[in-house]
Amino acid sequence: MAKCKRVSTGAIMFSILGACAMALLSMQAVAQPGDRGRPQIDPEKMKKAIELESAVVAQDLGLPAEQAKKLTEAYSAARKSYMEAMRASRSGGRPDPGAMRAVSAAERGKLEAALKGFLTPEQTTKALATLGSFNRRWDQMVLCLDGMNLDEKAKKAAMKLVTDYVATSAKALEAAAAANDFASMRETSMKMKQTLDTEMAKLLSADQMKRWSEETEMRGGRGGRMGGGAPGQSAPPAAPAAAPKAPAK
Repeated sequence: MAKCKRVSTGAIMFSILGACAMALLSMQAVAQPGDRGRPQIDPEKMKKAIELESAVVAQDLGLPAEQAKKLTEAYSAARKSYMEAMRASRSGGRPDPGAMRAVSAAERGKLEAALKGFLTPEQTTKALATLGSFNRRWDQMVLCLDGMNLDEKAKKAAMKLVTDYVATSAKALEAAAAANDFASMRETSMKMKQTLDTEMAKLLSADQMKRWSEETEMRGGRGGRMGGGAPGQSAPPAAPAAAPKAPAK
C-alpha cells in the first residue's frame, strides 16, 4: 500500500508541474519583475515602458509615424486588457493554469486582430513575437536603459538587444513547455540572460553595467520567481521532486 501511495503522489506532482509549465508565458505578465521585495511599476512608468517597446518594434518594422502611433495604441490597449483579464481569472483565489492559458491565447488573438488592421501579415507575425508575449521583464529592462541617458546610437543598439532577447526567450520557453522539458527551463532562461548581459557589456560603461545587473538580475531561490526584472518573469518549474516516503508502520 505504501508503494502505491508513493506512485500516486508522484503522478499528482508531475501533473501539477506540467500545468505550471504550460502556463509559464502567461504568468510572465502577472509576476512583476523582482516582485520579491521590489515594488510594482507605477502607471506612468508602465506607460513609458509600453511606448519604448512599441517604438523599438515600429522601428524594426520600418513603420511610418502614423502606423507607429497605431502600434503604440494597439499595444497599450492590449496590455490593459490582458492585465484586467488576468486579474479576473485569479479572482477566485489561487491562479488556475488552464484559465491563464485561455486568457493568454484570447488576449494575444485580440492584439493580432488589431495589428492586422494596419500591418501586413509578415509585420503582424514579427510584432506578435515580442508584443504578444506581454512580458513584464521587458518593461523593467527598457526603463533601466531609458534612465541611463545613453547616446542615441548606444540606446538604439541596447534596446534592440533586449527586444531580440524577449522574442528569442519567449520562443525557447514555448518550445520547452511543448516538450515538457521542465528541468531545463530555468537553466535555459538563465543562460539566455547571461548572453544578453555579455552583449550589453559591449555597449555600457562599467557603472552603467553595474546598474543594469542590479535592476535586471534574475533572482529567486528554490521554488522562487526569477526577478530583477518575467522577468520579473516567473521561474521555470523545478524538476519533479522525489515523492515523500510513506511513514513506517
